[in-house]
Parts: sequence; C-alpha cells; structure tokens
Amino acid sequence: MEGIFCIFICYAFGLRMKIIGNILLILSVIGANLLNAQSVKKPNTKRFLGFRSLSDTLVDEKNGLLIIPILYYTPDTRWAYGAAGIYYFKLPAKTEFEHETRVSNVQLFTDYTQNKQFDIWGQYNIFTRNENYLFKGEFRFRNFPDRFYGVGNATPKSNEEKYEYSLLSFKSLFLKKFKSSLFLGFDYHYEKEYGFEYTPQGLLESGSIAGYDGGVQSAIGLVGIIDNRDNIINPYKGNLLELSSYFYRPAIGSTFNFTYFNALYQKYWQLKPKHVLAIQAKSRLGYGQVPLLDLSAVGNDDLLRGYPKNRFRDVNFIGGQAEYRFPLFWRLGMVTFAGAGDVFKQTSDLSLDRIKYSVGAGLRFYVNPLERLNIRLDYAYGREGGYFYFFVAEAF
Repeated sequence: MEGIFCIFICYAFGLRMKIIGNILLILSVIGANLLNAQSVKKPNTKRFLGFRSLSDTLVDEKNGLLIIPILYYTPDTRWAYGAAGIYYFKLPAKTEFEHETRVSNVQLFTDYTQNKQFDIWGQYNIFTRNENYLFKGEFRFRNFPDRFYGVGNATPKSNEEKYEYSLLSFKSLFLKKFKSSLFLGFDYHYEKEYGFEYTPQGLLESGSIAGYDGGVQSAIGLVGIIDNRDNIINPYKGNLLELSSYFYRPAIGSTFNFTYFNALYQKYWQLKPKHVLAIQAKSRLGYGQVPLLDLSAVGNDDLLRGYPKNRFRDVNFIGGQAEYRFPLFWRLGMVTFAGAGDVFKQTSDLSLDRIKYSVGAGLRFYVNPLERLNIRLDYAYGREGGYFYFFVAEAF
C-alpha cells in the first residue's frame, strides 16, 4: 500500500511575459493510506509530498488514480476553478510469448470561470493485452473566448479581435498491431461549432471567413503509426512516425468539404545516460474549403513555443524543432530547444523573412523516475517576444 500522498503541481498553460498580473495557480490534492507492515523487505516505495524516491526505479505500479483540484486566474477568465483526473494502468503478459503493455490512461479535465466559461475535456489511450490493439479518442465540450488576427502568416498583432464560440467534439480511433511497432486503423471525427459572438465590426462579423458562424465537421480518417519509443511520456530512444488523412464530406454530415493530410516524425537519441537529443518534424496539408476552427495554426505549448496559441492561421503548416535534455542535480534537469515553421496557403507564401522561429530553455523537476514524468517550466522567445510555459510532461 502507498503511504501518505500529497502532490503539488500547476495547471498547464502559457503565461504572457508582459502581463505581470497573471497568477499561475497552485494545485493540491491530499489523500491518505496506511502502510502495511511486511515481514519481507521490499524496495522503498514510500512517497514524500506525492513524489517517488529517486532510487525508486524498480517498483512498477500497474495502475493508479490521481485527482487534482484546479484554481487559476487570467485576464481572459478572471478566477477559474475545476478539477482534473487521470487513471492509468498496464496489462500483464499471460504467456511467455506476450509482453506487458505500455501505460494506458484515461484523463478528464473540467473548469468554470467567473466569466461563465465552461470546459470539459477528456481523452483515452488504451492498449489491449500484448498491445494487439490500440484504442485512442477524445471528447470535448467548451464555451471559451479566443483571439483572431486574420488568415495568413503576416497578420499584424493590431488586427486582434476577440470572439467566443461553443464546441462539441468527439474522436474515436481504432488501431490494430500488424508488427511489433506498426499499427494501422481508422478514425472518426465529429465536431459541432455554434453560438459565435464577435467583436463588433470585426473581420469575423463581416462573414468573409469560411466557418465564421460555425457548422458541423464530420470525417473518416485513415491512420498509420510506427512507434518503437522506449517510453511514451519521456523517451530516451526510439522513433515515432504518424501518417493520417481525414476526409470531411457532406455525405457523412459535414458542412464543409475538405481534406487534411498529416505527418509527424519524432526521433530520440540517448547520447549518454539521461542526456537525450530529440527532434520533431510536422506537416499538415489541407485541400478544399477549410473552415475557421480547422485551419492550421502557429503557437502552442509544444511545437513553436514562443507564440500565442492560434497567433497565425492558414490552410497548411510545416515545421520542426530540436531539443537537448540533460540532468543537473537532485531532481532537477534542463533542456534547450530551437524550432522553426510557418503556416501558408501556397508554397510561395513561405519566405525566410516571415518564417517563425523559436528558441528557449527550460527546467525540469522529476516527479516519477520510473515513468520519467517531469514538471516543466519553459521560456521560449519568438519574433514577437517571449512566453513562459508551465506544464506536466515533455513537449514531445
């Protein structure tokens, strides 16, 4: 049995460096269990303040449940509160010809703000026994504000206008293993966008942007994954290749007729113990009448940190980054990273004087040495200034 359990963590979102009044939030959860006395000596599995011992790299928990209260403040939301939870588990091998699965998980997050904004988001990533099948999916309901600067990779910040919308989304992915690391399957995506409110006399209110007043997106997707990473949360070595195509068609209920082809590649090298070089490349290419909320975008907490989410939008995106991760002392580690990429409609829109670059560094705090789970604090600098990011788990 686990001992007294308390975890201290922060909700993950980017914090604008220039807005001093933003308050990052502190989350806590307390639970208690009694420690059973054992006559046979076992490895130390006690936790202190919710964190595993650094020497605890042998005892493998097969399952667990974590519930985290949430409280935070931003100028867009004012005070907000809610909760997040995750259940994780592994399935053991039944015969000598099988192997234990990697970690499966089910996550749920919800919050409500003083501005009457509401968000419920969940996802699951489940391996069946021996990893013969993989089920992935997500669902979301949200009513939340966003910012729009126009379409294209050269839109000025002065174009900023605010809008709100409601969204109901569901994705369900079914994959079958054909070789040790090869999964092939199909996906279904449904999304309803409605209840739009705009800045008066803004570009969105003019109705010139496809999907400005919402609609239904319904798509069938074909997906292939090659994944031989040694750890999904924080790999030291291995590769990940994901190829997918999504066909949004009126015949299956979609308001707009468009297609997206996606490619993602990640590779990891362990240069020496716990010193890891990681690279990532990503492309998203669209065809047809792509609506507003489905446009490709620059800016997030993973690829091209250093730009607000959705700062630049257009039909296509291509980009990549490299990151070097290494330990410092005790539970602390550090990373340095650099990346570049951009959105575009045609390849002629891409140019060196417009390309979006990102450089930065960050600290890591090791929470669980066995599963390599970290808390990260990153600072990234791009063309328009710098941003802080506080998150759980690596960017990629």
